[in-house]
Amino acid sequence: MDSTFYDDYNISQILLEMLMQNQNISNEALIAHAQLLYKQLTFERDLSSYTEFRLHKAMLLYVPPILLVLGVIGNVLSFFILRHKTMTRQSTTLFLAVLSIADSLVLFIGLFRKWIGEITGLDIQHESMFLCKTITVLGYSISHYSVWLIVAVTIERFIVVCRPLQASRYCKQKRARKVVLVMIFIFLAINAHLFWTVELTEQSMNRKTVLRCDAGPKFVEFIDRIWPWIDLVLYSLFPLVILLFFNTHIIRQVVRATAGRDILQNGPLMKVDARRNTKDANLKLTIMLLTISFTFLATTVPMNVVMIASVVWRNEMDNPKQFAKLVLIRTISELLMYLNHSINFFLYCATGQKFRNIVLRMICGRSTSNISNFSDHSQHLYCSRANNNCNGHKSENETAF
Repeated sequence: MDSTFYDDYNISQILLEMLMQNQNISNEALIAHAQLLYKQLTFERDLSSYTEFRLHKAMLLYVPPILLVLGVIGNVLSFFILRHKTMTRQSTTLFLAVLSIADSLVLFIGLFRKWIGEITGLDIQHESMFLCKTITVLGYSISHYSVWLIVAVTIERFIVVCRPLQASRYCKQKRARKVVLVMIFIFLAINAHLFWTVELTEQSMNRKTVLRCDAGPKFVEFIDRIWPWIDLVLYSLFPLVILLFFNTHIIRQVVRATAGRDILQNGPLMKVDARRNTKDANLKLTIMLLTISFTFLATTVPMNVVMIASVVWRNEMDNPKQFAKLVLIRTISELLMYLNHSINFFLYCATGQKFRNIVLRMICGRSTSNISNFSDHSQHLYCSRANNNCNGHKSENETAF
């Protein structure tokens, strides 16, 4: 939005130019255009007077570089750590390594482009028809893909915990590679319609006619009213339901297993430290599951809710103050969504003992073999190598996190 203040002289000059360019324009048409122009210009002027709008502009200027730095560095570190020789035995680490790449692409295609546009006023998505369609398709596809990689990890954990006899069959590197490839083709196919439904369209903005990447004339109803609901289901609602369902079963199974072990471990030959370490490990497991689910919930659902609300309440946005509030809420929701793609590294560090050990080894150059000697029950979280089942106790080098 341009914060320039327009007066009656400015508007008169614009209308005079229109009259000189088209001598046949009627007085009624000229008056109608003058009224519309005055409304648009005063609306833009009024927006800059609201604290909500100024806060929206400040957040778009200062928050994205922080998320970009943390996200890109964290995702790069995650990728190299997850491809570490002691981590590549597990099929789950392949999903998480690909997730780090997908999250980085989301940050570059979405957040970085948006930030550069805020600084320079130039968005490459609006520069050509090819960039408009390609960036739109890739943006949606990679966003959906990254979320469903988390779903794949959760389903794999469910197999390990609740169907341990089938883990050696399904939790394989070869199968994981197939799933990774099939998923990307699925989401590219789902979003391929954007090659036809979006295009560069002429729009009036700040006294000029500009090209914007938006819904094609024949697909305005679909893109504005139907597609946000589909995106809501693919990116948020459906993955959320799946995550809650499988994580609930995983937590229930872990609680049952912990209760059973407590009965066996209360004998006189069982050391107190072993009982405490077992409880601590299962508590960390529960925290990790809840962290993944609720982080996803807290950072992605608000953006989809705002998108739907924008469509439903579109006719009520003529009021500048209401519009400024909506813009601020949308900006906060969008930045939360990008936060979801920036913090996986920190979640891994907070919940993964082995992951932290490798981070310390890479950064500090110190051996971490003696950092922790407690019983690691992370085999309940991730699948083991293809030639191992997911039962029994493993050493640190054979557990994922």
